[in-house]
Amino acid sequence: DTVFNNLYHKEQYLKKMVTLFSLLAIVLSIVGVFGLVVFETQYRRKEIGVRKVFGATVGEVLNMFNRSYLRIVSICFVIAVPFAYYGVYKWLENFSDRTPIYWWVFVLAFGIVAGITMLTVTFQNWKAANENPVNSVKSE
Repeated sequence: DTVFNNLYHKEQYLKKMVTLFSLLAIVLSIVGVFGLVVFETQYRRKEIGVRKVFGATVGEVLNMFNRSYLRIVSICFVIAVPFAYYGVYKWLENFSDRTPIYWWVFVLAFGIVAGITMLTVTFQNWKAANENPVNSVKSE
């Protein structure tokens, strides 16, 4: 057991560091997405009001925002997955017993990121979409 711990001490330290910085990156990303959504919602509040006056439902307004953010997340994943795959592949080359890189891990990561993004977008825009359109349009 001691021999095993000595052999993989570096990898255990690397695991802790990667976990820490990954969590930090996730938190910063969520805060960034939230800030961007708040800004865009404020910027497009009048557009939301006009769309509601012309008969758009809350669901249609939410779909409009969710589609644009899902497109952004998808493009980011298409760019990031090859780099992540290459990095994991190179890291796994250092081990004598290799494990395969499963495709479903990337799909799961995409699902989690897309889900968190959609929840953030929906939560923030729900308030704007349910607001009386007169309040947003009358300020002009």
